[in-house]
Amino acid sequence: MDKKTLTFSGIVCYINDFKIEIENFKEVVQSGSYDEVSGNRVHIFQMEYENNFLKINFSDGSAMPRNPNVYNKSRQEFEPNPRDSDQIEPKEYFAVFDLTSSYLWLSNTKKKSLLIDFFQKMFKNKKIVLKDVYDEEKFIEGLKTLDQIKLSAAPSLFSQSNTVSKALIDEMYGAFEAVLHLKYKDTFIGDDLYSKIKSIFKNRESFNGIMIAGRDEKNMGMFFNNNLFTRKIDIDAPVDENEMFNPSDVFSRIIAKIEEEINANS
Repeated sequence: MDKKTLTFSGIVCYINDFKIEIENFKEVVQSGSYDEVSGNRVHIFQMEYENNFLKINFSDGSAMPRNPNVYNKSRQEFEPNPRDSDQIEPKEYFAVFDLTSSYLWLSNTKKKSLLIDFFQKMFKNKKIVLKDVYDEEKFIEGLKTLDQIKLSAAPSLFSQSNTVSKALIDEMYGAFEAVLHLKYKDTFIGDDLYSKIKSIFKNRESFNGIMIAGRDEKNMGMFFNNNLFTRKIDIDAPVDENEMFNPSDVFSRIIAKIEEEINANS
């Protein structure tokens, strides 16, 4: 069976500037399935507790736009779309809320507002916010080994930030945006790499996108993406013939990894 990698980002969740009160949270957020339908869009949340972990399988999708035709890759031709106009094929995401530490682990941080808005409706008179695990200085200081750096910007910016040489920029033939993806393997961060990372953050407002992944002295994942400093855990999980994950398997793997990290820090 094929496997795919899921990257979970850990963010600290606060309710009224306090970490989670476990019993109160369990009273308000109960196990079960919740659907929210608004116009052509649907949000689906499936919640289940395992000790003090809340396993969240959530998805969203829209009935529109709907192409009246689909392409049959076997026949190499178009044919009528079998999906009705009121049917939705939602995209699936995963999250685990560690109530003991107040860490919310998300398989896609771009969907964090979807989940927080759902919780906010349950805690009507309280404010739910997500906060960075690190600030910029602590993130840079904490990085000991580097996994990857991915940057996107106008080509001229790469030379201004000392990321790549001017000679390489000149070879980009007038492109309006360039993407630089550097992958490393257990690469220790010395003075040169620290200088590069500091230069990237110094120019962060000028980049269209920045992603930096590495590990601290305890080999715990550290992640900066979409202007958010988080922890990072990767899992490899099997997918079926439709390239869909088994939620039970995903939750089993990510909770085991979270518990490994907890034990390593205890």
